[in-house]
Amino acid sequence: MGCYCRLFIPIFLLILAVSAVRYHVLLDTETALANSRYQNDARQLNLYLANTVLPVAVQANMESLRDNVQQALRGALPLNRSLAAIRWDSASEHIEIRADRELAEELAATVPAWFARLAGITAISSRLTVALPGGGDGILDLHYTPGLPLTQVWHSVRQQAMLSAINIVLVFLLLGLILASHRRLLARLVQASDRFRGGDFAVRLAAGGTPEAQAVSQAFNSMAGNIEELLSSLKTSQRQLGEQLNETVHMQQALQKLSWQNYNDVLTGLPNRAALAARFEQEMFLARERQRLLAVCLFDLDHFQAINDRHGAEAGDEILKQVAGRLHGFSGQVHYAARLGGDEFVLLLCGQASIASIEQNVTQLMAELARPYQCDQQALHMTASAGVAVYAGKDLNTESLLRHADHAVYQAKLTGRNQYHFFDTNLDEEVRTHHNQRTEVRQALINGELRLYYQPKVNMRAGTVVGMEALLRWQHPRRGVLAPAQFLPLVEQTDLIIDIGEWVLRQALWQMQRWSDAGQHWVVSVNIAARHFQQPDFVSRLKTILGEFPGVRASMLELEILESSALHDIEHVRRIIRACQALGITFALDDFGTGYSSMSYLKRLPANIVKIDQSFVRNMLNDRDDLHLVRAVIGLARSFSLTVIAEGVESIEHGARLIQLGCDLAQGYGIARPMQADAVLE
Repeated sequence: MGCYCRLFIPIFLLILAVSAVRYHVLLDTETALANSRYQNDARQLNLYLANTVLPVAVQANMESLRDNVQQALRGALPLNRSLAAIRWDSASEHIEIRADRELAEELAATVPAWFARLAGITAISSRLTVALPGGGDGILDLHYTPGLPLTQVWHSVRQQAMLSAINIVLVFLLLGLILASHRRLLARLVQASDRFRGGDFAVRLAAGGTPEAQAVSQAFNSMAGNIEELLSSLKTSQRQLGEQLNETVHMQQALQKLSWQNYNDVLTGLPNRAALAARFEQEMFLARERQRLLAVCLFDLDHFQAINDRHGAEAGDEILKQVAGRLHGFSGQVHYAARLGGDEFVLLLCGQASIASIEQNVTQLMAELARPYQCDQQALHMTASAGVAVYAGKDLNTESLLRHADHAVYQAKLTGRNQYHFFDTNLDEEVRTHHNQRTEVRQALINGELRLYYQPKVNMRAGTVVGMEALLRWQHPRRGVLAPAQFLPLVEQTDLIIDIGEWVLRQALWQMQRWSDAGQHWVVSVNIAARHFQQPDFVSRLKTILGEFPGVRASMLELEILESSALHDIEHVRRIIRACQALGITFALDDFGTGYSSMSYLKRLPANIVKIDQSFVRNMLNDRDDLHLVRAVIGLARSFSLTVIAEGVESIEHGARLIQLGCDLAQGYGIARPMQADAVLE
């Protein structure tokens, strides 16, 4: 640091040398400018007195010559502050006037004597000759002092000198701060080195500051880190034997856990599909050797997804654990329970003597699984559908038996859920056929073979079209146009019915937008399947679809549902209807009177429209019971302030009779058959 401090002296001398040159030039410039202005002001005053003031003064009366001259000369003093004395000499007069001595002394005192000598601005003396009226001449002497220009030059140079001094002080102050920063860095480095030598190997220097400080910190920290790492590795080597022993124990535990997870379900603890495959082969061998029956029971929980959607995934996991616990408790040491995945479980009923014994066990297990499940201090009801495939020593493998049980589960769900079904070879072929047909329907949706036909709804009393019903058709490439009854039952219990329902909604809204552009603002009704309508995200998906067609108001859409759609959870259906009605959508109960508890549903479901089933309307002219039913439905709708519309009007007589009964709205073949959209406007 001493070397750096000694550099201050040559730096200071260099700054002084540069400043000396600079101020020599500045002094010459300022002196020349002030001197020029000083002499110019003197000349101008001389000319002014010689040409303007004195001639006027001396042309006056001789008696007042002295007063006039003296007055004119005194008036010239304020015109130039450098004018120190004026003397007037003539044959008869001598006048001498001096400026204020205090002002002159004050100006002279502000400028050091050495600076006055250095500047070189000298006094100016001028003599003017003035001709007098009576003959003779008057002599005017003027004396100018350099106090004012010297003061101006002095102030200018002093101001620049002060600025330079401030700059020099700032430069040396910054240099001092830099040196102090380096001194602190060295002090920290010395302190860290002392601590490191004392055994504190974790000491590090802060990485901030100047680039030099960062470089020093990084070098020190790297060195300290390497040494600390070396010492740490030396200490680690002392503990290697014990750690290796612990690692061996942990590895064995991990391998055991991994082996357990390979053959067990993590959530429920039951054996998984891999473990089932190994046990399956063993049980099939024992069944053949002992000539006993082996029953493969496949369980699928009913409406499990609804539990997940309504109560959350944690509630669903808790139910799966409880199901696994009941299966494990039932199987004991004789039978074998496993989880295939999702909500599917398998139970191998081993060593069964007869089909009756299998049925008895399955019945007991179904009752056990139907008991309420406790989740978050509330009871949740859940049922299961079961499919049973029996192995009696035939040439079958495990995959075939599981597939047979899966087909039986599907058949159990078709027959109403919460039931079990035994696999039947003849039925297997039927299931395969249904599967192929469902695949064909899905392909028809993908290939664009589905069509929407439209049947008008009319006000028979007014003779006007009040809306349309969208009816689905399949333009089959070989079988022609198929009605929905020929293909929808195949998919109404699968998620494909949801895809078809959304396609119908989009197609109907697109057509409504085209009709609106043509000036026809018809309400179009769309039938919604129960599985589609009961989806938890039905309302949000419907909003999204409506948003794709901004030209169609939600009030132009009418949804038709069967009253059986509400059988599973009427409160859930009621909430969905209310949410849709909040958007402006109207609801109609389709085929009213053919379901269960129609009076109760009409009271509890907030529908807007009731549609009388066509089976009653078609025969009401010939069957008095059907006529009474139609009259009762119309009266019932009036009691609940609902709109009523009749389906199946096939003749003028049907229409006239309905008008008499108080039903003005109708649709049917007697009015117009379902037609393609292009034919509607005609």
